[in-house]
Amino acid sequence: MPRTFPILVAVLVFLLVLATVYLHDRASARLHAKESANNLIRFVDDYARNVSLSQLHESVVYEILSFGSSEKIDFWLEEFKNSLPLVEAVEVVHFSDDFGAVRILSASKKILIHLGVYDDSGKIRSDSVVVLLTVDAQRVLDLLGIKDLRIASEGEDFAYGLKYAFTEPIMNGSSVLMSALVGLASYLVILAIDFRRRLSAEEKLRNLNEALISISAHFLSGKDRQQLFQLILEKALQVVPNSQAGSILIKNGDKHFYVAAIGYDIEELSKIEFSPSQHSKWLEKPIKKRNDLLRIDKSNVGLFEVLKKAGRIDEIMCTLSVGFRIEDEIVLTLNLDNFDRENAFDKDSLFIATLFANNLSEVFTRLRYEERIFEQQRMMEYFYNHDPLTGLLNRRGFAEYGEKLLSLAKREAKRVAVLFLDLSNFKAINDKFSHQMGDFVLRTVGLRLMKALRQSDLVSRFGGDEFVVLLYDFDESNTDHLLGKIFQTIEEPMAVDEKVFNVKGNVGVSVYPNDACELDQLVRIADAAMYYAKKNNLRYVLASNNKT
Repeated sequence: MPRTFPILVAVLVFLLVLATVYLHDRASARLHAKESANNLIRFVDDYARNVSLSQLHESVVYEILSFGSSEKIDFWLEEFKNSLPLVEAVEVVHFSDDFGAVRILSASKKILIHLGVYDDSGKIRSDSVVVLLTVDAQRVLDLLGIKDLRIASEGEDFAYGLKYAFTEPIMNGSSVLMSALVGLASYLVILAIDFRRRLSAEEKLRNLNEALISISAHFLSGKDRQQLFQLILEKALQVVPNSQAGSILIKNGDKHFYVAAIGYDIEELSKIEFSPSQHSKWLEKPIKKRNDLLRIDKSNVGLFEVLKKAGRIDEIMCTLSVGFRIEDEIVLTLNLDNFDRENAFDKDSLFIATLFANNLSEVFTRLRYEERIFEQQRMMEYFYNHDPLTGLLNRRGFAEYGEKLLSLAKREAKRVAVLFLDLSNFKAINDKFSHQMGDFVLRTVGLRLMKALRQSDLVSRFGGDEFVVLLYDFDESNTDHLLGKIFQTIEEPMAVDEKVFNVKGNVGVSVYPNDACELDQLVRIADAAMYYAKKNNLRYVLASNNKT
């Protein structure tokens, strides 16, 4: 065999695995970027429409922006910007074409949200002014929890004409290391075959390379994890000489549990667990003979009985144990057993098993990385429906769950009320004591509303100092008592850092089916009733009493 042959094979295997991993990672990265772009579009679109619905449907806004003095317009723009923490700048622009309600564009790394202003007839005129909101696209990504992408001047197409780039290379160091280790494994396998006198188990060493490739292919295919554990155990039995049975434990929390077994009753073994101290003691000696096994701690009678009955521990003559280490932590333990002789495993067996474990540790490093990506996606889904400041439902979440409750009310002939609450002196707190104090007030109001209402009621924050509540199976005769309870709850003084804050609110109430039959209509009507209450210095107004 030429001396360069093992090196050439190792390089070819390295390049092949590297190319496979790169293509897989690139496809996954682009899919992730596409999903992130869709998430950003949904978020910005919902945000724009929510702002338009809550702020630009009032005729007074149209009058100010169309006919007001520059001082009034500037004052309104400043107030409007202060109510939208996400917005960097607000200005009034004009469009010559038929504009519509919302138009979203981009410039540089900013998202430009153009919002039409409704006149007193509820329409947008072709010559009407347009409010332009400038939002930092990177800030939106950060808000959505997307940390692995950044908005760039040049790069791949993203959303609204923006460009993106990854904060880290598509293929990370662990992928290269895994490919290099597979190449190294191939190199070592070929060398091992060449050194027959050192390792007589030539067929077993060849199986090591095949096992690594087979397990890597199974992992990249995304198949069931339980099948992956079983496949690892099967391949280990094929690769390590004299292995007749075996088991795998994984770490979950601070305990270790059986997840796969061959030659044993896995259903019974999966019911027991090992503490960190028990597991560390087990791995102190990689190769354990019969006397070592008989000296196992029998103080836990239940555990020992299961090991004796389902794990056949009193029949085993020799055991080989190796740990799979990920980020300096052993997360998986492979046990291989022989029932015939105490010297079944030696240094060569341990070398093969350790090489097997070290290579597969890279597979589990990637598995842990994918779990983190999944958790990040789960958090993103949570923030789509929840307000990050208060933890309450946001406008989108309220619409989703509110529609379900309203449909249920229609089927069961129940009444539903929508309460639109606006804090009357919140801006003064924000301006005088900082946004941090304002955030404290908003969180406290949110918590108090949750405690004051039933678990079946929906409590949401629409933005700024506006909260919207949906009450299922509403009893109008109890309105005074319920609203009195809410006012008493939110108006209780709030103390923090030797400061005491007092807030009050105005509430508008709309009722299904008296006032409207659709959720968005009920919200708009309750909003209008709230503004009437605020304008006339009333604590609350029922929409049914506010009709003209």
